[in-house]
Amino acid sequence: MTAAFASWVRRTPFSLAVVAATVVVVVGTRSVIYPLSRFVAGAAGLQSTDLVHGQWWSFITTLFLTQGPAGLLAALALLIGVLGLAEVTVGTWRAAALFFSVQLAAAVVFTGVVQLGGALGIEWLQGMQEATLMGPYAASAGALMAASRLVSRMWRRRMRNLVLATAVMLTLYVGHAQNLFILVAALVGLVMGMALLPARTAPYVVRSTSRETRTNLAIVVAVFAVGPLMAAVAHIPVGPLARLRNLVVNPVPSIGQLQAACTPLEESCRGLGHGMGLWGPGGHLLALAPMLLLLACAEGLRRGNRLALWMAVYLHLVIGVMSAFYLQVFAGFGLPLLRGRRVLSIDSSAWEVFPVVLVPFVIAAVLVSRRRHFHIDPDPALRRRAAVLLPIMLGAFVALYAAAWYLEGNEQGKYGFIGLFASLPRVLLPYPFPFGYGAAVYPHGFFSTLLFSMGGAALWTASVVVVLGLFLSRRVVSGPAGADKAAAAALVHRGGDSLSWMALWPGNEYWFTPARTAGFAYQEHFGVAVTVGGPLGEPADYPAAVNGFIDYCSEQSLTPCFYSLTDECWETLERRGFHRAGVATETLLDIRAMEFKGKEWQNVRTALNKAAKLQVEASWQKYSGLSTGLRTQIHEISEDWVSERALPELGFTLGTVEQLKDDNVQVCLAVDGTGRVHGVTSWLPVFADGEVVSWTLDFMRRNDGAFKGVMEFLIAEAVLHFRDQVEYISLSGSPLAVSAPEVPAAEGGPGTAAAEAPGTDMHPLLALEGTSMERILGVLARTLEPVYGFASLANFKKRFQPRHRTLYMAYQDPLSLPAIGRAVGEAYMPNVSVRELTRLLRRA
Repeated sequence: MTAAFASWVRRTPFSLAVVAATVVVVVGTRSVIYPLSRFVAGAAGLQSTDLVHGQWWSFITTLFLTQGPAGLLAALALLIGVLGLAEVTVGTWRAAALFFSVQLAAAVVFTGVVQLGGALGIEWLQGMQEATLMGPYAASAGALMAASRLVSRMWRRRMRNLVLATAVMLTLYVGHAQNLFILVAALVGLVMGMALLPARTAPYVVRSTSRETRTNLAIVVAVFAVGPLMAAVAHIPVGPLARLRNLVVNPVPSIGQLQAACTPLEESCRGLGHGMGLWGPGGHLLALAPMLLLLACAEGLRRGNRLALWMAVYLHLVIGVMSAFYLQVFAGFGLPLLRGRRVLSIDSSAWEVFPVVLVPFVIAAVLVSRRRHFHIDPDPALRRRAAVLLPIMLGAFVALYAAAWYLEGNEQGKYGFIGLFASLPRVLLPYPFPFGYGAAVYPHGFFSTLLFSMGGAALWTASVVVVLGLFLSRRVVSGPAGADKAAAAALVHRGGDSLSWMALWPGNEYWFTPARTAGFAYQEHFGVAVTVGGPLGEPADYPAAVNGFIDYCSEQSLTPCFYSLTDECWETLERRGFHRAGVATETLLDIRAMEFKGKEWQNVRTALNKAAKLQVEASWQKYSGLSTGLRTQIHEISEDWVSERALPELGFTLGTVEQLKDDNVQVCLAVDGTGRVHGVTSWLPVFADGEVVSWTLDFMRRNDGAFKGVMEFLIAEAVLHFRDQVEYISLSGSPLAVSAPEVPAAEGGPGTAAAEAPGTDMHPLLALEGTSMERILGVLARTLEPVYGFASLANFKKRFQPRHRTLYMAYQDPLSLPAIGRAVGEAYMPNVSVRELTRLLRRA
């Protein structure tokens, strides 16, 4: 901790110098205790007219001014954290240049926006013309936005999303000149960084992983959830959405306000003022319920919870609709809104109120459009308990309140029992009911008053805790599905091919022989059952498993498609009238006899020597045993890799970061002396008779700044690591890249043995034109090759002098080939939209 702090101090001299200057100015002006004098504020503070009137120095002097202890603490926190982070990222001199240049450019743009708004008669912007801007807030935010250009894609997105979302939220909900200035500075810093700083990686970013998409959506929901609270605590908020503070945060009037509103004859009203002043915090907590629920939804969104997604959508729609009624938008658009015999009007023009209603609907629409990234359901047992518990809690509270209300004689009041039912919405709903309504239904008696004031807040708090527990849970497979997965896991340990461990990944279904000694993992898409590799379990029962699965598909009106099969089951399939085509080439390394000697191993030896020179070592661990820093770097590397592609990560037989989290999977990192991860691989176990007989390469990523040859280094280290444990390892198959001599005729036939020869030339299936199946796979290969480079991956694996084994796809009816091709594409690309796929097919 001390070393980290000392390192931070050494790397942030400019930020610390600005901190020292700010403290000196604050002490000299005594602005932390007393209000800043008008003379100092006018001479050193920044106003929108300063640059027009030639007071150019104010854009610099205002950086060191703050007002009050809260302003000073906020300034110091931003300088040390935000500006310091920018300085660590881009260096001291660049950070200083960005800090002042962003401040100047933002002052110019802010002046233009305010002057233009004044000329157009926009009241909100007109009120900013005389406002005095103080502090380093905008310059720090802008410097960080500019510096984000040089960080990894994952953190770049998060930093930009958080800064912009916060700036937009403060501008819309609070709306002070300082908030708009921060937003302008953030945008200016973003543009300056893109224009002046060299990109760390490729300049285009077209894709994000599902995990990162969920994180960014959670940030947006959380930031805008606290917007009404920020408007409530701000001094005279004037933003376009400031009105929502009365909808979501409904402050209870103070005793003085109530007494001023009551006439001397209204003694009951004065008693009400005393009661509400006593129990006022309950009203505040009740008003915060939507915010707390949205924050719980944000955490659920981050975890990929599907229930949290739809609850967040529902809440934003409810807030939007309630805002529309509360702000009388219908009247604003010329449609009368009646209350009794009176026609309500609206004070502001419709365009000023429109953003209030629009923002919740926009957020809801964005969430719905990204729904494909949410796949996790809550634990069904916990969901059932919550479905029972929440109504019981509501019913128990209503019964308790009704009993207290009746026993304390409130039925003798003006409204009788109608008052009981009329008071329930005021007790339970976090809606800004008119003060007169609350006064009319306010009960008398200690317990009924206590429940009226605090009960709703307590009920909502308990409900939010229950809902948050749902979001934090996830479906634990049990019952028949759980038993099937457990049986499949047992079969995987008894026997299977190199892809057998993938049978246990999410999204798979299972079929077993009657004795459950063998079976298949498969996925169903568009009426086609696509197997995940070959059969599992006892090898002697594989023929029975193949025949049984074919019969099962016939009974269920499914088209069987055996995907990524070896030659092992071909005789059985051929007798059933199946045809086959090569879909991948598996690379196998006989590691016990492998030595990195000779000219053909020059690239591998060079990688090993370079790693030793750079002090890069291979670290073998389970994902659960990795430090937080190493995990974060893995996610950064994966995010950078996905961002460079026009499609999301593929699935089916290609693992992602989520598959690394299995403790049965071994993770190998290339880590240098500074703790930097250069590359990462993961290895899946292959079992026979309960013993590990091989390992299969799955996840393989490299850092953009890694040394050349890091992947050769990692695979060479795997050879050295596993050679005392197993006879061979598999570098897995290269999808849609096969050995040219190995590809059989689609009408059946085992194909030649040329694929078994090391060094066989690889190329994608786009060169194959012989059959309809090959043409379909050729289109898929031609589509994905520019994006994922499977043929290039196959050529890379040739450096390890492997033997090859072709993996086949077996099908029965040639007329079903279009449906099979569509099903295979859906298995690999479940999250690809029709528009994205059409665009790629046009390029093919």
